[in-house]
Amino acid sequence: MRTIIIEDEDLTAEDLCSTLKRLEPNMQLSARLTSVREAITYFKTAQPVDLIFSDIQLGDGESFDIFKTIPPTAPIVFCTAYNQYMMEAFQHFGLDYILKPFSDESIHKTLEKYRLLRQTFNKTTLDLVHSVSNTHKITERTKKSLVVIHGDKIIPIQIADIALCYIEFDNVFVKTHSGKEYLINKSLEEMEHLLGDDFFRVNRQHILNRVAIAFANLGLSRKLVLNLRVNHSIKISVSKEKYHAFIQWLEG
Repeated sequence: MRTIIIEDEDLTAEDLCSTLKRLEPNMQLSARLTSVREAITYFKTAQPVDLIFSDIQLGDGESFDIFKTIPPTAPIVFCTAYNQYMMEAFQHFGLDYILKPFSDESIHKTLEKYRLLRQTFNKTTLDLVHSVSNTHKITERTKKSLVVIHGDKIIPIQIADIALCYIEFDNVFVKTHSGKEYLINKSLEEMEHLLGDDFFRVNRQHILNRVAIAFANLGLSRKLVLNLRVNHSIKISVSKEKYHAFIQWLEG
């Protein structure tokens, strides 16, 4: 297993490396990086790896800045002494979030989660996930399912089972036809490319599946107010600028 460690504290990096080698004898440390700038330069030309362990607070910024600049090609385990970054960590392809000081048990659980990922989804699927994260191309539409991390579970959600996607408090969620909701690590723009022609972005906050729409009411200012087949607490409307495009899409 090829691994990268992003950590600016020498003792912490050495401790993590020795722990990984003890728990995973086949582990190969491809690089140890100490700053945002160094990591960005490294990832521009780096060979693919299997797993990244990264501190969040580095001397020249937060590690999130690395992955905003260079989309990750491997799951990331964020290691930090602070718990307030958890939500943002899972928006950046985070596989796990470990609080310092870490223990053998916490690292072991993370490695087990990674093995589960590899066992559950074959290499072709993982390569597709990594490619999508790295390129953000429209080829995501070939996907039949979306992988989400929910607690300690890795869950594949069929695209057809998604009723809507929406933004709430700067986080992106998907809701299924059965009403289950999941936080995802993609932007609404990425989801718009991924979901395909059966979905329509009705406004800046919502993307809807055609079959999730029960009917529409013509409201004030010629806005369409939508009624869904799934419970959703937020009133969803279509602006008059998108009215004709929406009606055409609704007709299929």
